[in-house]
Amino acid sequence: MKAQWGTGMLAAVMLFANISLASAEEAEQSRGAMRNLALGKSYSVSQPPDSQYSDDGTKLTNGKYGAAAYEDEAWVGFYKGNTREVTIDLGAANSIAAIKANFLQAPSGGVQYPNVTSISVSDDGKDWNALRHEGAPSAFWLADPPTYSYEWDGARDGVPGGNKHASMAYARYVKVTFTTNVWVFLDEIEVWGYEGKVKGAHKAKSEQPRYLEPGKRTTDGIGDMVLLYNGHYPDGLGEWTKEKIIPYISYVDRQGQPQDWLFDGVLYLGLSSPEGRAFEMSFNGSAFEDWQWYLDKTFAPDGDMDQLNEAVRDVSRTLGKKQVPFPVVLMIPYPAEPQTNFGDVDGDGIGENFSAAEVGAEASLANKKKAVGWYIDEALRRWKDKGYSHLQLSGLYWLNEEVAPDGTRDSELIRFAADRVHDAGLKYYWIPRYRGYHFHDWKKLGFDAVAYQSNHFFQDSDRTRIDDAAQLAKALGMGVEIEFDERINEDAGFAKRMLDYLEGAKPNGYDRKTFRGYYQGNKAILDAALSADPEARANYEKIYRFVKGKD
Repeated sequence: MKAQWGTGMLAAVMLFANISLASAEEAEQSRGAMRNLALGKSYSVSQPPDSQYSDDGTKLTNGKYGAAAYEDEAWVGFYKGNTREVTIDLGAANSIAAIKANFLQAPSGGVQYPNVTSISVSDDGKDWNALRHEGAPSAFWLADPPTYSYEWDGARDGVPGGNKHASMAYARYVKVTFTTNVWVFLDEIEVWGYEGKVKGAHKAKSEQPRYLEPGKRTTDGIGDMVLLYNGHYPDGLGEWTKEKIIPYISYVDRQGQPQDWLFDGVLYLGLSSPEGRAFEMSFNGSAFEDWQWYLDKTFAPDGDMDQLNEAVRDVSRTLGKKQVPFPVVLMIPYPAEPQTNFGDVDGDGIGENFSAAEVGAEASLANKKKAVGWYIDEALRRWKDKGYSHLQLSGLYWLNEEVAPDGTRDSELIRFAADRVHDAGLKYYWIPRYRGYHFHDWKKLGFDAVAYQSNHFFQDSDRTRIDDAAQLAKALGMGVEIEFDERINEDAGFAKRMLDYLEGAKPNGYDRKTFRGYYQGNKAILDAALSADPEARANYEKIYRFVKGKD
């Protein structure tokens, strides 16, 4: 009986298997073969390509790929300017399994991969849902690989907002967004999938992009953080007394008396040491003695941090309103790759060598971790020993403004520092430069609070540069940096550039509920606050009103 029962069950399993296979084949036949849904479709481009490498309106969806040379006519060339958007209308909602955009890199011709490419879908062409953001696969000076397809693959990457089994996005419109540094060459966008809706296809979650909002969980409550440079500068510009600090943490009248609180967080940072060595990425990288000098200066009796503590104490007494403890962020210097003899951090009698070319990538990374780990521990120890009555250490700031695009495993070093900062219960801050290498990966790198630079103030650009950076920051969930320096008080043209940031806030949405950093050179705000020149003083008034949301 057991043998007969087993044979019957086997036959039933085989029959069920055949039925299941037939059903799968039927389903495949019913939805047709997967194909390139974008082939031959029309599209729009937010900013036309350069006339030398133009597009007749068909090149990006005609199925023709270019050779690994920008002279090939299949390539469409985009020169500098703002972020580009290519939008394809599929004509109807379809099941999308993969989206690819193929780019060229030819360093000899100044052609680079986009630093960030975003792939999004939409039901109506207005509200977009980001499927994937991807950075450049290699440094801009490398020609390997010569072409690269930025890609969203539903089976690999999933569908935001779809159920956990979703492998395709169901949408009508596809958008590929990419940044341009100098030249960017694109030859084809493909949208692979099935017509109509098939099993496994789901709508992406409709979620509007938003800036990084200040909060205890993200920025330790800091909404407007001013940068005070306390490294080595001529004429004592890096020396911060409480008298210099008070016009930053409070709004002062023309007699210098506090009337209201102003910035609600301070970032102390420095760029160079007395020896002229740089704390950021540089061919003249700083040494162990420079890092010690910076900490000595910052935490010295009556030094920069003591003066900040006294300034907060005095303003609190004057205003009769407590803003204690006051949030402070302190920089982490960058262990620059060219440094071959940083100094003996671990006491083994051997100076740490950061050069991967000399000691290999593994040893280079290990030596950098020793230096960064020492600095974080020492900064925390000194802070604890001081016991500031009116300050709180909110976090540490990664000074370098991009991930080093040189294959030295820089992202691992950044994440190492993130772990150390978080282990101490602190937040990790960053202000990446405009279109810096892999800035879009800020969450994966471990950062909590990030403000994105547009660098408009330093460029001969119109305000669309601010708009472009703001929308990119918003799409990636970052905050925004406001930028200016002492020239605003001397030159109407530079004052107008600063005003561009303030006037651009409301239309771009960073006028409220946005984490904002403020680069002001060494003392632009101090000069404006104390100036007898009505136009310079007006700059201070505008900044105050902007920070406090009074306009």
